[in-house]
Amino acid sequence: MTATGGHSDDNLLELIATKERELETRVAQARDEARRLVEGAQASAAALQEQARREAAALAERVQAEIARETAVIAAQREEAARAEAERVRSRAAERAPQAADLVVKRVLGGLD
Repeated sequence: MTATGGHSDDNLLELIATKERELETRVAQARDEARRLVEGAQASAAALQEQARREAAALAERVQAEIARETAVIAAQREEAARAEAERVRSRAAERAPQAADLVVKRVLGGLD
């Protein structure tokens, strides 16, 4: 029956149809697997982004704290320097106060003559 297109052709067509269904199933499975892989990769990327965001926020906090500490140290140093300078000025003024008083008295009394 093979020469006139009998059962062998039917078997061949059935075999081709079976292979085609198998290939379609494999393609569908491959698509599903690809979708799962993409979803997994997206989830991993989102987790990495979140971790990077948290690490950046923590670093920013540490930097801000360090800046605050350094600012406090510099402010304290400048305040101490200003106090020392003010004390030097007061000390010199106290030393010169008698001379200044004498000068004022001389000028005032000198103007009375």
